[in-house]
Amino acid sequence: MRRNMIIALFAISLVFLAASSPLAAADGPRNIVVFFDLHESTDGLEDAVEFIFNKLVGPSDQLIIRSPAGLYGFSRAKLAQPKTELVALVRDKLRSDITKTAQSYKQVINELELAVRNLEGLVMPSGVQGDPLPETRDLSELFNFYRQALLNLAQLRKVNDASLRQLADAFRGQQGDNHIIVLFEREFRPVPRREALNFLADMPKFAFQANEMFLTGGMKEPFDASALAEYFKQVSLTQHFIYLTAKKTSATGNLLENSGDIYSAFSKIAGATGGASLATAEPMDGLKAVVKAWKK
Repeated sequence: MRRNMIIALFAISLVFLAASSPLAAADGPRNIVVFFDLHESTDGLEDAVEFIFNKLVGPSDQLIIRSPAGLYGFSRAKLAQPKTELVALVRDKLRSDITKTAQSYKQVINELELAVRNLEGLVMPSGVQGDPLPETRDLSELFNFYRQALLNLAQLRKVNDASLRQLADAFRGQQGDNHIIVLFEREFRPVPRREALNFLADMPKFAFQANEMFLTGGMKEPFDASALAEYFKQVSLTQHFIYLTAKKTSATGNLLENSGDIYSAFSKIAGATGGASLATAEPMDGLKAVVKAWKK
C-alpha cells in the first residue's frame, strides 16, 4: 500500500512539473530522478546534494529526489531559487528520512548478530552464547531465525523490479532525456567466525545450509535485469548506478557482502541503457561519472 502511494505521488509530481513548466525539444531538458536507497547517513552525502543542485541539474531540467521515506519534486521554476536554500532543504530531508528508516535496518542487523552469537555458542566448545532467543533450543531454529531475518532485510530495499517498472511508466510521454540515478548503499551482514563454520562443516545435517547461507551469500539476481533493461529502453529511460561502500558499518565482527545481487543486476541495466555505473565510497564520485557520461 505504501509503495503504491509513493508511486502515485511520483506520477503526480511528473505531471505537475510538466504542467507548471512546459518542456522544450526532446534533445533539450532532462527529467531526472535521484533515488537514494541508503540505510545510514553515508559520508559525503551532503557534498553530493550540493553537487546535484550546482553541477548535475541544469536550468532546463526537472528533478525528483527519492529518499528512503519521501519524494521531493523540483520544477524549473523551483530550481531557479537560490541553490543554498534548496541544498539545505534536501540535506535536512535526507538526514531525517534516513534516520527514520535506519531503525528497521539496524533492528534486522541486530537480529542477525544475535542469531550468529547463539549459533557460535552452540557449536563451539569455547563459544560464548549471546542473549538467548525466545524458545530457541537447537540449530534448526537458529537457521530459521537467521533466514527469516535475511528475508526481512531484503524487504527493506526500496529499489526492486516492480517499483522501477512503475517509475518507468511515469516517464512515458515525457519529452526530453529521462534518467534514474540509483545510489545504493552496499549491504553487509554478520556471519559466524571461521572456527564455528568448521564445526558446522562436520555436521551433515547443517553443512550444506551453512555453506549456502554463510559462505556463498545470495548472488542470485533479485529480478531479470535484461528484461528490465528492455523495459527501460521502451520508455527511452537511462539508468545510472552508484554502489556506495560506507566508511563505517553498523555490524561488527565477521561480515559478508549481502548486496552482490543488486550490484550485478543494476550494473547490467546501466550498461544496457547507456548509463554510468561506479562502485565508490564517495557519492559525489558517482554523480561526477554520470555527468561525464552525459558529455560523451
